[in-house]
Parts: sequence; C-alpha cells; structure tokens
Amino acid sequence: MTRTDLPLAQELAELTARLADLLLTRESAEDAVQSLAQAAKEAMPHASGAGATLIDPRGHKTSTGATDEVVLEADRLQYEIGQGLCLSAWAEDRTQVIEDIETETRWPLWTRAVSVLGLRSALSSPLTTGGTPIGALKVYSDRPGTFTDRDVRILEMLARPAAVMLANVQARDAAERASASMSEAVSDRDAINMATGILMERERLSPDDALLRIVSLSRLKQRALRDIAQDLVTGRSVL
Repeated sequence: MTRTDLPLAQELAELTARLADLLLTRESAEDAVQSLAQAAKEAMPHASGAGATLIDPRGHKTSTGATDEVVLEADRLQYEIGQGLCLSAWAEDRTQVIEDIETETRWPLWTRAVSVLGLRSALSSPLTTGGTPIGALKVYSDRPGTFTDRDVRILEMLARPAAVMLANVQARDAAERASASMSEAVSDRDAINMATGILMERERLSPDDALLRIVSLSRLKQRALRDIAQDLVTGRSVL
C-alpha cells in the first residue's frame, strides 16, 4: 500500500510521529526547518520541492530550509519582491493555493519572476502557534493543478504540530544564546575585576583610577575592554 492509499487519519498520525522525531532531535531551528521541508516533500510524492521558513513579526525570515535549489530561488524572489503565496499565508494566517502560476493574478510581480523556474502550481500553509503565525510551509510542482483538497488537508495538519515543535526549538536556541551571552558577560566582568586589582596593587591606584586606566588602554589600542583585561591578568604586555 502506498502512502496515498492510506486513510487520511492514519497517514497524518504517521507523519506527525515522524515529524516529532525529526524536529525535536535537531540541534537548531535551521536544522529543524530543513527537516520539515523534507517531510513536506515526502508527504506529497507529486511535489517538485518543498520548503519551510520561519518569519519574525516584521516579516523578515529568520530560518529557512528547502529540498531543492528551485525552492530556494522561488522563496528568495518572494522576500526580494515582497510578495508571494508564502508571505501571504504567513500574513493572512491561512492556506494559499496556486492552481497555475502562469495564470495567477494575486502576486503579479512574483509570479512573473518565478515563471522562468519551471514551477506551475504551489501550496502554502502558515506555521501558527498560540494564535500567532511564525512562518510558512510550502510545496511546489512543475505541473499545473497538481494539489488536491487532500493535499491541502495534509499540509495544514502537518503545519500545526510542526509550528509548536519549531517554536520549542526556537525557544531552546534563544535560551542557549542567552546562557552563552550571560556566561561571556560574567567572564568579562571577572577578568576586568582581576585586572583592576592587579593595577591597584602594581601602580598603587584607587579602584576608579585603575578601571579608568584599563578603559584608556582599550581606547588607545582600539581593542575590546575584555581583551586588555585578559592581557593584564595573564601578564602579557599591553603597552
């Protein structure tokens, strides 16, 4: 039995289970988005390619994944021109379908630009979590009228759990970056405090004067304050 012969509920259950394994084991949002794109293409064997994009509240893409170069180019044109079915799926929080790119009139600048890529039909669903769209999932075909109501249903059902999982991956990424930044800040502060103490003892300076000396050296050498401090702590010359 092929995937398209499976009852829809069974097919969606299998896709969701596979999606959870793919997305939640990925180390970053970029990896997870790439995996989602591959899962979308495999869910629709008649698709020429698929992609997934995370978009911030200002409409700027933050992570993107695609199964084929033609998808990357079609998406690049959307972001460059500022219109297209994926941006509309995200902005309007609803699925967009193109039966034939050559006769589509909703996004004239984008469809005219993308027509040379050999794509003829497309389908895009928003990735929405907590009532907020965070991106879009899309599939393309080189044949017109390819996508059925069943395809729309599958993509929409695939996008729902994917959005929640991707939001979790994004939150994990943000937490890791914040933790790394905090650790770096603590390390910098410790180095500066140690360097200040060294100058206080070596040159008989007050705490304020010792810190001003480090700041002056940083400006003179056009180097970061932490680098000057670390040189002082390790005994390297900063003059």
